[in-house]
Formats: sequence, structure tokens, C-alpha cells
Amino acid sequence: MINYYFKNRLVISVVFTIFAVFIAINFASNIASSIDQTASIVSNNDDIEESIILINIPQGSSAAQISSILAQEGIISSSLAFEIYLRNENLGDKLRSGEYEISNKLDFEEISNILLKGPPLKTYTITIPEGLWITETIESISSQTGYDVDLLTNSLLSGNVESKYVYLGDVSKLQNWEGLLYPNTYQIALDASGEEILQILVNELEAVIDRLLLTYSTPNWISSTSELFAVASLVEAESKLEEDRPLVSSVIKNRLYDDMLLQIDAMILYALQERKSQVLLVDLQVESPYNSYKYTGLPPTPISGFGERSLIAVFETPETDFIYYLLTEKNGKMSFTNDYTDFINMKNKAKEEGVIP
Repeated sequence: MINYYFKNRLVISVVFTIFAVFIAINFASNIASSIDQTASIVSNNDDIEESIILINIPQGSSAAQISSILAQEGIISSSLAFEIYLRNENLGDKLRSGEYEISNKLDFEEISNILLKGPPLKTYTITIPEGLWITETIESISSQTGYDVDLLTNSLLSGNVESKYVYLGDVSKLQNWEGLLYPNTYQIALDASGEEILQILVNELEAVIDRLLLTYSTPNWISSTSELFAVASLVEAESKLEEDRPLVSSVIKNRLYDDMLLQIDAMILYALQERKSQVLLVDLQVESPYNSYKYTGLPPTPISGFGERSLIAVFETPETDFIYYLLTEKNGKMSFTNDYTDFINMKNKAKEEGVIP
């Protein structure tokens, strides 16, 4: 009889314990659910004035620590409610450290989404177009960054910006930097100095060349990287359409082989440091090593910034017998020939059609 009593007592005790655990789990679940449902109410008080608050979440912060920081800064009103929300959503170890600017009128879901994405990158975008002279490139950087033109120029010539391609190794002359500030779109850190920005552009050119040289070899008609850059800058200045770039390069190659004057108007404009639509006969008298109507060979330096398309056009220069090219269509299309009479006829036709002045 006693054994029967103790056996039943044991069974009753086990059943009661299981029932108590079930009640406790259900109660906790209801609390979490209630907190989840009221999260937005806890965190978003319509009666308070909205403000954007700067906070810092240290590396390795736990859900409890993050909740405490948010509560202390006034972004949420209950650190416990937010902590339970995070754990209930399985987000406790997924939030990212860093500096944030967070409104004090967001609900828990909005706050957690911000912390899941991580802090915003503190950068801005600048774009350097292809074909700019070095002076124009610096002016473009200045207008997009707020740094003074003279400050940027002095930074470039100070020796603190380094390039393995600078002409003759002399960094003190602005012209020696022509073509070495690579035209592209960049993400710049908000606190980047003028020197750091210039170095980014210089490094980009070196990275592009290193990458292209994994695929291409320097053409045998080009003896140095400086010559490669010079030809690329001429192709950049003279070509409007992608399909014409390699052909323009072939004309330059053939004229160099034949020891002909390049007679490239873009070089005259560079010598004059003047942008205009037409080169006049008087302009051809300018005394400059960039005067391609007086002196044979490539210019002493590139005449502008050049992009990857122009570099590839030089690497992929086709074998042609062309020694003349001319803009013959208003969409930028050029025509090529090896016959002077043919060239004159194309020129007259282009003038009649208003393609060239």
C-alpha cells in the first residue's frame, strides 16, 4: 500500500512539473510576443520631437550592450524591450559596429535594419572626364572637392605624390604630370587630403597599366611607357567613335615609320593652351615641341588624360597603309586613306556638308 502511494506520488510530481514548465514557457512566449507587437510603440513616441542622434557601437558589442547604448542616447525608451526583440528575431549577434546617425522616432524593426546594414560609407563621388589637360584635370578636382587649384597644384609638385611614370622623374613641373592623373569615377573619403586624392588618381593609372600588361605586350613600334601614354593621349584627343580609335593609332604609327609630320591639330591646341573649334594658319607657327606641323615624332609628354579604350586601341593597332584621317560625318565618324588626293576630296566634301569648318 505504501509502495503504491509513493509510486502515485512520484507520477503526480512528474506530471505537475511538466505542467509547470509548459505554463512557464507559454508565459515567456506570450511576454516576448507582446514585446514584439508593441516594439514600435515603445521606440516610436509621437509626442517627442524628432532628432538625429550620433551613436557609436563598439566592436563586439552584445545585444544587451547595444540596447543599453540606444536607450542611454534616447533612441529607444526600453533597453530590455529592444534586447528581447533582438533575441526573439535572432538578431542578437548580427548587428554591426560603427558610427551611426539614427532618428529617435524609429521603430525596432527600422533600427535593427540600420544596424544590420552597417554604418554608411563616409565618401563622396568625383568623376574626371577623359581628354582633359592637366590644368583642366586639377580644376575639375578642385570644383568637385572644394580644394583650391593652387593647393592641388602645389601638392602635385611637392614630391609627396609619387608616380613611377612621371616624365624624366622630375615631379616639379606640372607638364611632366600630363596624362598621369587617370580619368575615372572615384569614391573619395570625406577626410581625404588633396595629396591623397591626387595619389588615388595616380595609383589608378598604374593599376590599369599593370592589368592591361597581363593581356597585352607593348607594341614593337613604341619604345617606352611614356610613348605609349603619348600615343594614347593623341588617340583620345582625335577619336570620337570607338571603332575609329585603333585606325587613328595606325595612322600615327605609319607616319612615325615614314618620318612624317604628325600634323595633329590637338597638339597645336595643347601648345597654345587654348580650346577652340578650328586651328588657324597663324596657329601653326607657334614655337613649341608640341607643334606637330614643325617637328616630327611624338610630343614630349602626353597631351591629355586618356582612358582604357585609347590604351587598348594602341595595343590593338591594326596593320594599315593609312596616313590620313578626317572627320567626315556629323556623328563623329572618320574616314581614312593613304592617298592625298582622296584626302583633299574628302575634306572638300566634309566642308560642303558642314561637318568641318
